[in-house]
Amino acid sequence: MPLKREETLRSIDKKEVEFIQRRVKVDYNNRLQSPLSFFYQNRKHNVTGLLGTFRGDLSPRDITYLVMTQDEDVYLLYLHFHDPSSQSCLSPCYWILGFRVLRAEELMFFFREERKMLVNMELKRATDFHGHLCPDLVIGCKAYELAMKTLCHRENLDGGFIVIAENTTSAIDAIQCLSGCTLGNQRLKIHDFGKHKYTFLNSRTGLGVQLSLREQGFGDEPQHIELEEKVEKGEAMVEDVAYLRRLLDARVKMLLSLGYDELFETVITTRKPPRTETFTDFARCHICGDPVLKSKLVN
Repeated sequence: MPLKREETLRSIDKKEVEFIQRRVKVDYNNRLQSPLSFFYQNRKHNVTGLLGTFRGDLSPRDITYLVMTQDEDVYLLYLHFHDPSSQSCLSPCYWILGFRVLRAEELMFFFREERKMLVNMELKRATDFHGHLCPDLVIGCKAYELAMKTLCHRENLDGGFIVIAENTTSAIDAIQCLSGCTLGNQRLKIHDFGKHKYTFLNSRTGLGVQLSLREQGFGDEPQHIELEEKVEKGEAMVEDVAYLRRLLDARVKMLLSLGYDELFETVITTRKPPRTETFTDFARCHICGDPVLKSKLVN
């Protein structure tokens, strides 16, 4: 099984790598700004995927590439410029093959228990749907679980329910996956106020529960902010991103350990469920000429 980006970063952070540190020849695509292949141990290794591009640590112009090969191995390629002050694209440079990330089967001899992320099956479903496990996904999963526990205790939900969310974070994927409420079936309504606030309503009676995330202190806020700023500015080295992955994993574990009352403020509410639109009637926009839903036309 090939390593995912998140698992690769965990391995790099734990130094679960085979260090190589050799100059290698690399075929590079200037248009795509990406390595195509490299030569190591008398063999050509074709690059089939780019897991990330990072800043190097020897000079400001250096670039680090985390690549996957046709053998599903992950390597770190380092492009080093002799003259960091030169802005010429023809400046002398060379490639270094830094390390290979160890495969899962190679780690079995020194497997560490803390590497496992113990999750329930619902969170696993949400993770498979979303693509990776992160703190916001845990929040969305726990919000769904608490809402179902609260509403099912009060009345029958055979008529289905509607979710109103006030953010567009990864938590939304967890709620869509577990509840079946999506933007497409109009049972998920999003008002993006940047808040972890979720209202689950019985679509038949309007009885619902509103969940608001309590303020959480993770104890890593300064480091987390600094690393996120580096990533956003394109200044992060691969070690920085691996460390950020470690901080995110720690947040996931903390959120999983919290009880519902520690995580959310809960308010029972009653309100009229949002209206469901029928997307059938289109008219031509007199400005752009495209067919537009009549309900969205502006005179």
